[in-house]
Amino acid sequence: MSEVYPSDNELLNILADEETGVEYITTGKSPYYLEFRKLLYRLLLATKRANSLRVFDEGGLNIGVKSGKFWAGTALVEYGGSSGNTMADDKANIYVYLNAAGNLVTNEYSQFPNMASTPHLRLAIIATSGGDIVSITDARCNYYVPSGV
Repeated sequence: MSEVYPSDNELLNILADEETGVEYITTGKSPYYLEFRKLLYRLLLATKRANSLRVFDEGGLNIGVKSGKFWAGTALVEYGGSSGNTMADDKANIYVYLNAAGNLVTNEYSQFPNMASTPHLRLAIIATSGGDIVSITDARCNYYVPSGV
């Protein structure tokens, strides 16, 4: 399924994206390389939140988790990020999450724990096979862990 873009004329007349505030480079703007760097800077600012607590493939059976913050009840928990987290091989579902204290848990193979009994922040569901990560499904739906830890 291909995506339909606005017409060339419409694209040339867009000044900024309403939702993110990212400005387009106007035709003929000089120096172009500086305007491109400004555009890239604004795009990176707009995407920083999406990168928070993101699980990523490091090759083989290793994953990394980007740094970020989340609320556990009334406490703001900061996770510094990690790398070299080795997953078990040949697993259809590995449920990766942070517990309410901000510790990474990677050894759940049946499902995420019950939120009422084990407050946590869901990060991803990973599948592995043949010594490699086959898929990473993003499970970050919100950044709130209920109180009652």
